[in-house]
Amino acid sequence: MKTETTTMNDPAVVPAEICVALRDAHSIALMGHVTPDADALASMGALWLALPELGIYPHLVLPEGTVSRQLQYLVRYAGLRHCACEDLQDCDLIVALDTAKEKRLNDNDHLGILTNIPIINIDHHTTNTEFGRWNWIVPQASSTSELVYGVLRELGCQITPTIATLLYAGIHTDTQGFSLSNTDPHSLRVGHELALAGAQIPEVCERMHRSRSRGEFELLSVVYRNTRVSDDGRLSWSTVTHEEIQLTGCQASDIDDQVEVPRSIEGILVAILFSEGEPGKIRMNFRGERGVSVLDLAGQFGGGGHHASAGARQRGTMEEITNRVLPAALEFVAGLEMEAKIDDCP
Repeated sequence: MKTETTTMNDPAVVPAEICVALRDAHSIALMGHVTPDADALASMGALWLALPELGIYPHLVLPEGTVSRQLQYLVRYAGLRHCACEDLQDCDLIVALDTAKEKRLNDNDHLGILTNIPIINIDHHTTNTEFGRWNWIVPQASSTSELVYGVLRELGCQITPTIATLLYAGIHTDTQGFSLSNTDPHSLRVGHELALAGAQIPEVCERMHRSRSRGEFELLSVVYRNTRVSDDGRLSWSTVTHEEIQLTGCQASDIDDQVEVPRSIEGILVAILFSEGEPGKIRMNFRGERGVSVLDLAGQFGGGGHHASAGARQRGTMEEITNRVLPAALEFVAGLEMEAKIDDCP
């Protein structure tokens, strides 16, 4: 099987072969990663809504129970519907979105039906394994939503207010409201164009930042209480066990942006959230600040992702995993050179 890999630095240039493969398809399966975030949902949803305009009929693979309560808003807003297995029988193309490795696809047994069907792989993770027949990987892009916007424009699809809202939500969350280092002139320009197309920006911001359930608020309180900082002030981390998650009424899919709690402490270079969504399975969210890449640190534990945002999973108790990871993290931050902050400059 021929593989066409296009890893480029310009998210504004959509490879022609991606558009050709999409136009030639009759029925498409759209898939994202397990525990989909706003970027994955937005990317899938935008294509699901737009492609029928071209006579292309996509099916959304979005298993029940995999979307967090907070992000169910996007599912309801866009009317996204998970397909049945039998709907995929005639699919002739898979589009994998925002997913770095094939084993991370949110398939729930669907891949058994989709075996040997060619894959378009569109993503912005640095560690993407290029598992598709066509691979458009742009690590410099703010989000996969930014790339999907370019695909839809290249295909001539209408960017409706609903599609604009989805894609804006994906870019907004992956850039933390256009505040992270992955924000650049192109992502800001796309955000501007989505606003002009009717993106519901105030509602996106309210839903993403000011709509926590009481359980999610209590979970956040647990993360605050469990946050610790290293003696040198360079590393912060927090933990939340399966029992603590259960006591708040939350579930594994609700664990995501709570890593922003330890990350928010002044002077921190690396933040980690250890969460036990399932008993004996510890997920680690790594974040780097002030230009620090956490990819190498996450890679020590079988993880990957982006330079400033990575993840990994390990089996064991919370104590076992933290005892394994924290010494490596402390050694990692000890070897980092501090970048000057704005208020340190003359």
